[in-house]
Amino acid sequence: MSRILIVEDELLIAFTLEAMLVELGHEVVGIASRLDEALEMVKTTRFDIAVLDLKLGTEKSFPVADLLLELKKDFILSTGFDEAAMDGRYSQPVLEKPYDEARLVELIARAS
Repeated sequence: MSRILIVEDELLIAFTLEAMLVELGHEVVGIASRLDEALEMVKTTRFDIAVLDLKLGTEKSFPVADLLLELKKDFILSTGFDEAAMDGRYSQPVLEKPYDEARLVELIARAS
């Protein structure tokens, strides 16, 4: 299964996603809740896929998405907002909150 990095500022949501991923047989290698922390973890952590929340606190996570693209890392965008909030910047799949397990399985399979 995949090694997954979670980038999510709401810890309850992050822990819920972590539990879902572990139950599905994946390994969660870290959880970043701030933009600076996420950028550092992307650079220093070994992972296959990142699940990236579109908004971290008051900041958009676009710099993290840009770094993931630069490093050719697979990622899934996660948002409680509609896709229009991304301004069409990314072609990555979108996982909407609240998380649907079947959709999560589908997107991880597609990204792997």
